[in-house]
Amino acid sequence: MSENTNKKDLNNAEVETTGHVWDGDLQEYNNPLPRWWLYAFYGTIIFAIGYWILFPTWPLANGYSKGIYKVEIERPVVQQSGDLLVDVEDADNAQMERVKVHWTTRTRLVNELQSSPEALKRHEHFSELMAKTEEEIINDPNMIKFAENAGKTLFVDNCATCHGPQAQGIVGLYPNLNDDNWLWGGSLAQIEETITKGRRGNMPAGKLTMTPQEIEDVAKYTLTLSNNYTPDEATSRGEELFFGKGACFTCHVDFTKDPRKAQGNPLLGAPNLTDQIWEIVDINSKETPEEKVAAIIPQIRDGVDPNTTNRVMPAWESRLSPEQIRALAVYVHQLGGNSAEESNQ
Repeated sequence: MSENTNKKDLNNAEVETTGHVWDGDLQEYNNPLPRWWLYAFYGTIIFAIGYWILFPTWPLANGYSKGIYKVEIERPVVQQSGDLLVDVEDADNAQMERVKVHWTTRTRLVNELQSSPEALKRHEHFSELMAKTEEEIINDPNMIKFAENAGKTLFVDNCATCHGPQAQGIVGLYPNLNDDNWLWGGSLAQIEETITKGRRGNMPAGKLTMTPQEIEDVAKYTLTLSNNYTPDEATSRGEELFFGKGACFTCHVDFTKDPRKAQGNPLLGAPNLTDQIWEIVDINSKETPEEKVAAIIPQIRDGVDPNTTNRVMPAWESRLSPEQIRALAVYVHQLGGNSAEESNQ
């Protein structure tokens, strides 16, 4: 092995030490740090100074130092609070603008969500979805596939809490969206309006205008409409009350169709009473006609008060964008039997 002739002879030359001595002869040499280590240390100082200048770093009395680095994002033309986007009513429907804002982890996320290739492609599909008519959407397999995928995610995040992850609903609380039974209409435009504006179920209490016996007669007649009760003298009286004193027909009959059939009215959210689909009273679980009558009487007697029941659906126009609502409407529309017709069953 070669020798380093430049190396000092530690036995003959005095070497600087730290001054500490252990056991009489054990000392620590005060050798300088390696140059690479010093350069790395100085580099971290330079990096820290650069970071302080570019990015938010130091807390201040009324906030924090924001730095000079900015990112470009798209946001509604609404009142802002610093660099944080303020949630305001109808913000999603406001005019959009592209602005540069100070870098934060939040604005960076918004920038990446808006400018990534996936986001640009998604924006292109949403724009195409909004430009198409209902008929064009229904007849375009690719557009249906995109809307269903986007709508399913939106449904799980926003709607599944009430309607269930499979849109199965809960009898007495929330409607089942898998059948072709639509209280407020089943066309794509009607579903979109329902999601946008929300709905409030309402039914006047029968006890305000009818006696207990009259309410029972109406209950029996109502059940005959869906073949759940055999017509008799009581149902005849109930029919007169239904189309007379009880005024049930004013909501449950669609006068643009048959004025003597209680097939529901989508303008009022009144259900079809001639099918086997029951949203509030679980008639299908009852075995005898007497049990069915007993189950439906409280509904007719007390009605539906949106202030005391769960028959209220919130409006989503302040939380979801029009594009998201359109995709969600397509997804729900496909769940309910693919019917493009206005259904009020």
